[in-house]
Amino acid sequence: LSIFGGDAVPSGRGSGRGQLADWIAGNPLTARVMVNRIWGWHFGQGLVRSSNDFGARGDAPTHPELLDWLAAKFVASGYSVKDLHRVIMLSAVYQRVSETASADDPDNRWLSHFNRHRLTAEELRDSLLAVSGQLDLTPGQAHPFPAEATWSFTQHNPFNAVYETPRRSAYLMVQRQR
Repeated sequence: LSIFGGDAVPSGRGSGRGQLADWIAGNPLTARVMVNRIWGWHFGQGLVRSSNDFGARGDAPTHPELLDWLAAKFVASGYSVKDLHRVIMLSAVYQRVSETASADDPDNRWLSHFNRHRLTAEELRDSLLAVSGQLDLTPGQAHPFPAEATWSFTQHNPFNAVYETPRRSAYLMVQRQR
């Protein structure tokens, strides 16, 4: 309202999403929760067992210093999930064998061994190709999926043709059921 000679009133336009994003990113709990969920994705359970309740009623972290260090590294990297995955996967804890080390930690609360987990279909396929010596690790090849005009959705085409290539499953088209 500059008609009356005062300062311009800031407009209230916009949805407020930017302010909400800044508020969420500025909260130190956000990084801890994200780190805990990514840790849980890799290990089957987070450093805080009650990942849906980080409050006073939730479980205490089994390794609070590790959680704080990973959260600080996550924030310092600009919330880079890729960097966080790299840090976790290059750790000695991630690279441990899955055999139970001792009877003192059967639930693996203190990370004495790597938890066994089921492989996804893509991980299983890549493992079988690697063991047989047929896995093609060269990146940047043409996509093996046929042109859309040639699609005929029968039992054998086009999705099964993709799996005839020895490339890593990360580079292949995946048909998901909805």
